Amino acid sequence: MATSTPESAPQPPTTIYLIRHCEPEERYLDCYYGQMDIALSERGLTQSHAVAERLAGVPLDAVYSSDLQRAGYLADLLAEARGLPVRRLAVFRERHMGVLQGIPRPALESDHADLYGRWRVDRVNFRVPGAENFADVRDRIVPAARELATAFAGRRVALVCHAGPIRVLLADALGMPLDNIFRFGMNHGSIHVIEYHPDDSTRVTLMNG
Repeated sequence: MATSTPESAPQPPTTIYLIRHCEPEERYLDCYYGQMDIALSERGLTQSHAVAERLAGVPLDAVYSSDLQRAGYLADLLAEARGLPVRRLAVFRERHMGVLQGIPRPALESDHADLYGRWRVDRVNFRVPGAENFADVRDRIVPAARELATAFAGRRVALVCHAGPIRVLLADALGMPLDNIFRFGMNHGSIHVIEYHPDDSTRVTLMNG
């Protein structure tokens, strides 16, 4: 009598927890700080501990962050609670804002009105001198995230980074054009979860948690 061979169990997805850093120093809230390495505000420090507490029950296998301190603080909290190292990579930095980076909005509107106005019309595709647009961010972020998914196949990874990269990764996972990335919110300290499956499909299971 022929016997059937049991099917192998499906491989679990890699789950990446994308976490936006918490609130930066208040003096930078009214500018596009991009890749400036700025610290968190007192509120941001408190928020970071609250986010770490919310994730306390998640059995993470690895913790990554950008190499900017506003992301690294929360990554350290997550890693220390689990006895893990933090891998800090420049590839996960926020978008560079070029000549507009770090300039307060009132000064942008008065001293750089033409350039700022053209960028505001198309924040996704317009290329400010010295800056990245979101296609550039996609080209560095998406392959890096998929490398993580492959390296930690079937496991859980926390990645503490920035609004721009998270928007791009969500758009990639949802099959959404970059032109639509500002259609959803992105709060400081928010948690977003993407599953990367062995067949290269993706599934977003949480946004702005």
